[in-house]
Amino acid sequence: METTAASSLRDRLAAVLQGREKAALDLEGQVPAAVIIPIFERDGEPWMIFTRRTQHVKHHKGEISFPGGARDPQDETIQATAIRETVEELGIDSAMIDIVGELDDYPTFVTNYLISPFVAMIPEDHSFSHSEREIDEIIELPVREMATAVRTEDWSERGRPFPMYFYESRGYTIWGVTGHILQRFFSIAGEALGIGPVEVDDMDGRIAEMQRRMRERR
Repeated sequence: METTAASSLRDRLAAVLQGREKAALDLEGQVPAAVIIPIFERDGEPWMIFTRRTQHVKHHKGEISFPGGARDPQDETIQATAIRETVEELGIDSAMIDIVGELDDYPTFVTNYLISPFVAMIPEDHSFSHSEREIDEIIELPVREMATAVRTEDWSERGRPFPMYFYESRGYTIWGVTGHILQRFFSIAGEALGIGPVEVDDMDGRIAEMQRRMRERR
């Protein structure tokens, strides 16, 4: 995709995300959940927002992740889940969340979630009133810096036949499922973000491993 000054970041992301078919999964026994990848521009460069969870939440205590959570019965759609959770965690007005597209569903192994990631633009001039029970810290990191701060580990000896990605920037480390979602996002939207082509992750391997484990549980 050609990046020009005339095409906004929002337009570029929307074009690439809405111009592809999402890999939607339906894995028996997985709990539906959703996250939002919040993007904003600062001095003409894209930045991302993460949260560090407190020690009071049920899962992923102290971990850095995107805002999100499990689907509630009152959520009409999984996108509504993503928006509700982001509003609750960041204390941001839902009108400031501009969904521009979505990524492929991602299964987790330990917590048994099936995560639907959405990408959203938020205004550069923003402020948060985050949930102190759920969120210990809100973290803002530049996309270009993160894209060059990744290292990969082989976890095959731990029974996981796919790489583990670690993004290390400004004293923070993003890894696990969030690292995989981030790597997938960069591989799909790298050119739209202005960081160029990024190696494609092993999504097929992750899904195959999840399906194998589910068969063994039966």
